[in-house]
Amino acid sequence: MSDTLLTELNEGVMTLTLNRPDVFNSFNQEMGRAFQAALDEAAQNEAVRCVVLTGAGRAFCAGQDLKEVTSEHSPGFKVIVEETYNRSIRRICDMEKPVVAAVNGVAAGAGANIALACDFVVAKSSVKF
Repeated sequence: MSDTLLTELNEGVMTLTLNRPDVFNSFNQEMGRAFQAALDEAAQNEAVRCVVLTGAGRAFCAGQDLKEVTSEHSPGFKVIVEETYNRSIRRICDMEKPVVAAVNGVAAGAGANIALACDFVVAKSSVKF
């Protein structure tokens, strides 16, 4: 699994932690692929009864890493949205197990949409969406 996403299975709860705290857990393509693979694993693993999404550090997720979008090797924003966010949102919505967003800090752009796609959102009172 990628260092950009930490996974832990404990007593039936699969916790997925977005792990790019230096950039407020903004998504890059590596994190997007790891996130989708982890959601697939959680959906298929009978030991998983619930999925919790959270972020490392002070943020839940600040959305897309815009440095990646503007790089010369970028497939373009439209492709990133279709291949990363749309597919991730579909996986969350189609999950037959409850998905909880544990929002510990800022949730902006696609990060807010990911949280809102979950079955439940638990947030600190100081969180900004």
